Amino acid sequence: MEKRDKLYIGLYNDYYGALLTDYQRELVDMYYNQDMSLGEIAEAHSISPQGVSDTLKRAERTLIEAERKLKMVEKSDMLRKILDEIALSGGEKAAQLAKRARDLLDS
Repeated sequence: MEKRDKLYIGLYNDYYGALLTDYQRELVDMYYNQDMSLGEIAEAHSISPQGVSDTLKRAERTLIEAERKLKMVEKSDMLRKILDEIALSGGEKAAQLAKRARDLLDS
């Protein structure tokens, strides 16, 4: 998996991680956020690296499918761009409101 793809899975996990099982969420966190290898995760959970890989692939499919259907990451990116345009073109009050809206998106 390319670095760019890993970034997107991490981002999708931020939005849709609640759709995963606790176990899948834990493995996704270890692999994508803690940058652990399949072997390290396998050792920590007393399973095979192939078992880790299979679980990660199922979790990735769930996250990618959720984004395909809901497009929350795509919509958030579009909203951020619009807010940037508003902040640049609308004066001090518009800039403050755009910042508040961006802060909401980021929380």
